[in-house]
Amino acid sequence: MKYLKVLLFGVFAGLAIGLGSFAFTITKYLLPGTPGTIFASALFSIGLILVCVLGLQLYTGKIGVVFDDREKLKENAINLPIMLVGNAIGAFALGILCHFIFMNVEGVNNTIIAISNAKTGSNMVFLEGIFCGALVYIAVYLYKNLQNWGMKIIGITVSVTLFVYCGFQHCIANMFYFGMAFNWNINMLWNLLIVILTNSVGALLVRCIVHLTAVIATKKEN
Repeated sequence: MKYLKVLLFGVFAGLAIGLGSFAFTITKYLLPGTPGTIFASALFSIGLILVCVLGLQLYTGKIGVVFDDREKLKENAINLPIMLVGNAIGAFALGILCHFIFMNVEGVNNTIIAISNAKTGSNMVFLEGIFCGALVYIAVYLYKNLQNWGMKIIGITVSVTLFVYCGFQHCIANMFYFGMAFNWNINMLWNLLIVILTNSVGALLVRCIVHLTAVIATKKEN
């Protein structure tokens, strides 16, 4: 029952990120150009805000804190792949649904196909995945540690806007894009595997830096 809850909350998290990805896609279509892209990138943050506020299970939000509680390390390690499967179900399902809803809207189709092709055709996917994972960790960290609700939302929005506008790749968002574009191929599979790995590396790297900084600060105080 516990793992079923993780899976279910993972599905909801995938739907939330899919919603943010959909807002980004539609806004890119309606407002082409740099100002529109910035606004679309900011709207993407709706997904992560929902995940944080509702306490949903998002793989990229949890991988960075998997080692924080050593007593629950085994449980967390089991939960991660379960929530990742849930994220995939939610994101792909919403993407496929949007594909059939907008399949006759040529402009929207062209926009999502361009986004999808940019993800699979990037030569910088490793760095894009790492930087995205790092910024997602920072967004979640700020949400958890800032006391003011306004600052929590700003922290998420700024971090997410930055990684989306820069074209950094988020594995769950890519699942939505590929689902909506409906042009599945081996490049899509390789992209997802690489981005899942690099998102994880990015989050864990920042977690290590934060932990090391805290240890150094504690030693200086003593």
